[in-house]
Amino acid sequence: MMKLIFLTTALLSGAAAFNVHPRASCRISPRRGTLTLRMSDYDDSYPSDSSEDNHFTVQDGNAAIDVENKPSSAAESTVSSLMDYLPSSITSGPISASDRAAINEAVLKLEALNPTQDPVYSPLLNGVWNLRYAPRDLNNFSLGAVNEGYSPGLLALGLAQKLPAALVELGELQISISRAQPRIEAKIDVKLLGGSTEEVIVKARLEEVSGLRFTETYESASVLSRNIEIPEALQYSRDLYVSYVDDDILVVRDASGVPEILVRN
Repeated sequence: MMKLIFLTTALLSGAAAFNVHPRASCRISPRRGTLTLRMSDYDDSYPSDSSEDNHFTVQDGNAAIDVENKPSSAAESTVSSLMDYLPSSITSGPISASDRAAINEAVLKLEALNPTQDPVYSPLLNGVWNLRYAPRDLNNFSLGAVNEGYSPGLLALGLAQKLPAALVELGELQISISRAQPRIEAKIDVKLLGGSTEEVIVKARLEEVSGLRFTETYESASVLSRNIEIPEALQYSRDLYVSYVDDDILVVRDASGVPEILVRN
């Protein structure tokens, strides 16, 4: 009987010696000057194969580095791919057919991952955006073509490009979306030959139709502080669909399905 009690006590003591508390630190501390790897504050509320982020502290001498093992989400990966192919500016020049195809593929993938429900009502729309991609051709732009579906941004760009290239330098095209009507303001800074700065501005109204669709209606335009009169018959109105919006990217499509991509300023 005494032998049985002794054997049981020995087994329990051995098991306790090998029991590791789930919050205990694992430390590899070889010779001085080498890296020390410490996994601390492990939360045992998750299973061992949990997808939760793991943090490791890597210490070299007096310096400690927190390393996060965090895989990129599908949306982040797609946004990164899209940004690789977007031109740096809407005025950068023509886009190759292969880059255009890559942009279209990335946009389709991104739209399927849209994190914003009913984006038309989202406050994420408001702010200042840079128009980075709009595949419409402006080579034959004229005021008579205003009602052919040009966005306020492309209308502003078309008006600015009609100015003598030898006398002006065009800045970035920015699209501001605000809460008050007219909600859209497309603006391009124009630097004149003498050094002064003017603007080309186009304004439009946005009316909510559904959680995905706006009606966008031309309101006014000015070039170098002079109002441009566009006959009412030529003033456009178009349906605009918000297919993706997050903190950094906005994708809209017109009724024909042509996408425009904006990056938050």
